[in-house]
Amino acid sequence: MPTPTTSTVHPAQKQRDTSNDLLVLHLRISERKGAVAELTMSVPTPHLDAIGWELAHLAAYVGHLHSSGQDPTGEGAYEFLRARTPWAWYPWQPLHDTRVTCQLDVLLGPLDETGWPAESLVVLESEDGKWGFSRKRLRPGAAAAVGIALEEIEGAHSHLCSRAARDDEAETAQRRDEADALLTEVRAVHGQLKGRINSEGARRARAALHVPPGHEPGTSRFEQLDPVPERLETFTGRIAQIDSRTNADTGETVVLFAVEHDQGRAGTSGVELPAQLRCTLRGEAASAAADDLSVGRRVVVAGRLEMQIYRSKEQPVPRSLVTFKVRGVSLDLAA
Repeated sequence: MPTPTTSTVHPAQKQRDTSNDLLVLHLRISERKGAVAELTMSVPTPHLDAIGWELAHLAAYVGHLHSSGQDPTGEGAYEFLRARTPWAWYPWQPLHDTRVTCQLDVLLGPLDETGWPAESLVVLESEDGKWGFSRKRLRPGAAAAVGIALEEIEGAHSHLCSRAARDDEAETAQRRDEADALLTEVRAVHGQLKGRINSEGARRARAALHVPPGHEPGTSRFEQLDPVPERLETFTGRIAQIDSRTNADTGETVVLFAVEHDQGRAGTSGVELPAQLRCTLRGEAASAAADDLSVGRRVVVAGRLEMQIYRSKEQPVPRSLVTFKVRGVSLDLAA
């Protein structure tokens, strides 16, 4: 007896209704003058590949900032993105909104010395139901953020090219052409960022070829840890140790003291900090401060982080130590 046929479709083969889906963009922009602008906007996502579109527009905005030499601003970001996508203000909590299937959380900061804005991107995707899923992707840095945009728009473009070859619908062909234009735009931005990364890698490689040979035992050298020469870091804390010395040859006074600081595990430049920071104060400032500094006193110190690399006479193995070259020191009056 023949097996009866059935018209039941497996749930995995059913096309999910996406007419009410939303993509939410939360954009936080730190401006150079200290102000912070926050934009939370949403856009309907009736197409499953809409994430590629919006990531591509964000990548285009990053490329626009680089080419124009302008820092990101709340007004500028809104005008640029609004001209490309019909964004609407979103006043709710997206994590508690069942319509939201994708969230883009973006941090943008001023242009750095390379001419690119500081950026961090988090992509949250989720879908309820029997075959639902949830995934999070974090991409710190403009190059990584643009890289994920290129990956998404390439996938969307490839999918639309296949669909356009199968069916002869005008809407599919139009979206394929739009994806093609965005892909070209994102590739250009990604190429510029990749060129910067490659040139920076080549610069470091050239520098490595000219590294002087290892120092003799009993000698040391200092390397700047912060790539921004004019940036100073400020620490507050309590003096744990102190020692004052005078160079017999030059007569220069040097004050060495350790500060149990309140900064935490990392400095402004991202350098991992020891619990006690070894500080160096030289010259006239050292002579003036030698009598005022004492163990247990709370101070505020400003200066530059350095890495001291040295070899002792007793131990030939090179060692390194994070030190702080003090530019200014004062009593912590607030404490």
